[in-house]
Amino acid sequence: MRWFDTHCHLDRLPESLQPVVAVQHALAVGVKRIIVPGVTGAPSHAESLYALSGVELAWGVHPDYIGECDCFDSNLEPWVGAGYTPVAIGECGLDRRSRFSLKEQKPAFVWQLNLAVRHRLPVIIHLVGHYQLAYEILTAMPEVPTAVLHSWSGSPEMAKRFVAAGASISLSGGHLHRPEKLVRLLAELPLSALLLETDAPDMAAPGWPGICNEPAALPEIAAVIAEKAGIAVEKLSEILYNNSVRIFGQGKQQQNG
Repeated sequence: MRWFDTHCHLDRLPESLQPVVAVQHALAVGVKRIIVPGVTGAPSHAESLYALSGVELAWGVHPDYIGECDCFDSNLEPWVGAGYTPVAIGECGLDRRSRFSLKEQKPAFVWQLNLAVRHRLPVIIHLVGHYQLAYEILTAMPEVPTAVLHSWSGSPEMAKRFVAAGASISLSGGHLHRPEKLVRLLAELPLSALLLETDAPDMAAPGWPGICNEPAALPEIAAVIAEKAGIAVEKLSEILYNNSVRIFGQGKQQQNG
């Protein structure tokens, strides 16, 4: 089986787990590709991360960090000089817990959505609350970017509306803490709309024994999701991997010819 971790903060692991070791653990259990999103623009240590097998990078500003980026009035590629070409924009979005007001968050979110459209890149969206507003912003755009709702925390009904608008819903170990809601979510959504992530080092699944969450947890997360969905884990593996490739492309494999 092969797995694709569509959201993992390798640049934010504790010092006791180096990214190269986490990637080795991941490769050993069949995790072939890992996307590291940005939260303050480019991920930290972007060039060294990008050199790791299967690791690809996004560029984005999380709603908690919009005060640390002065690029929102620019039409330039903000990742110039970072040592990589992003496979996505994000993570960006709206968060009711952010220290920044919604009035401050919204233009940064919209700017990044437009950046994704301009560069024909998918966008990784972080939402905590403000689901309806995000839906309205996204669907009102003249050209709607390919959207991934990462570690979805809203209702199954709202997820279904996003999927009808062309978005994908990413599941994480966090969903395993609320199995009843996970079952409802799986009942509402087609498998073709689902992706898988760890959101490491956060969102550890129940019982994960590692010092923190890491990409190697992906097969264990998937096994529970497969059981709840009533599908063989081998079949789920291929569906989710192919869904991910459809959105994020062939990555470095394609770029390197």
